[in-house]
Amino acid sequence: MDENQKQNITQASEQLTDSAQQSFQMLADRTVALQESNLKLTQNLFQNWIEQVHNQAQGTREVTQNLQEQGQRQRDAFETLSQEATNAYSEFLNSALSFYQEAMSTASQMAQGNMQNAAQATQQGMQAASQAGQQAVQAATQAGQQGAQAAEQAGQESASAARNQTNR
Repeated sequence: MDENQKQNITQASEQLTDSAQQSFQMLADRTVALQESNLKLTQNLFQNWIEQVHNQAQGTREVTQNLQEQGQRQRDAFETLSQEATNAYSEFLNSALSFYQEAMSTASQMAQGNMQNAAQATQQGMQAASQAGQQAVQAATQAGQQGAQAAEQAGQESASAARNQTNR
């Protein structure tokens, strides 16, 4: 082979090598760029997912807080209702006792004329007052217990709803 052919072959080899090297370099650069792009995409997706989970958790906390506040308002309302019912029964009892006290006074004045009739009327008035008092106390006790049970049940339902909301 002459020198010229060797030089042509060498040049062609170098060009082929350079061309292959450039192709491989472009392929490597493109692969790195794609990997970086995929990494950024994955990071963005993960960050968006984390933000969504955080937002949902915050929303759940707010709903739970609202449910707790509503439960407290319901308990307060039931307590007020129970107190008002107890007060109403107390007033009823007081008015009944007042009525019987007036009846006793009138009976006492009438008793001056007839001791035996007055003694019998007094004894009957006392029995009626005692029975009415017992009935009023029983009714007030039942109303108080029902109010407390209703308040407790409402509180449990509110707490259960809050737990269910939190679990979602």
